[in-house]
Amino acid sequence: MADMIKTKSTFADYAALAESSQIIELVDGEIIVNPPLDIHQDTLGNIDVFLRQQMRDGVLRMAPTGIYFDDRNSYEPDIFWVSAENKNCFLGADQRFWRGAPDLIVEVLSASTTSKDRGIKFDTYEQSGVREYWMVDPIAQFVEVYNLRNSIFMRVGLFEKDQSFASEVLGQQAVTVSQFFSVFP
Repeated sequence: MADMIKTKSTFADYAALAESSQIIELVDGEIIVNPPLDIHQDTLGNIDVFLRQQMRDGVLRMAPTGIYFDDRNSYEPDIFWVSAENKNCFLGADQRFWRGAPDLIVEVLSASTTSKDRGIKFDTYEQSGVREYWMVDPIAQFVEVYNLRNSIFMRVGLFEKDQSFASEVLGQQAVTVSQFFSVFP
């Protein structure tokens, strides 16, 4: 069997890659997969802290933890939560991928992922039965919220940083949007 030929890359090549939800590193000139923007990670961390303070039961996971929906769709949402009552979403026997619809999915939007988060992922989450879906924009600083009604996502609203919304999966608790966004100097 012939040896694989590898091309060495420079930091400029590495820096030119599109943002991804995957962790990508440049190791000894080899591109191993581009970290998300710092603002994405900061926002993601703030949401994770908030949700961990609110969740009394169930399982809260942050990417890169995958969810298998079907043979064509397996995603790594930025954050998802499975309530203790949800018997339709469970960790598969492989101990790697969850299977089924979580109660809450949060996607932090970026220029390279927004079309998928609003398109194919939105459709898959809706068709699979995700109860609540948040799309969080760390640049424009808003949260767009959808709740599942009769198997269709209904838009609750788009909430800017000076607003709050009631989350159904959090028992109608008010969520203050500004807490998700750090103030950078």
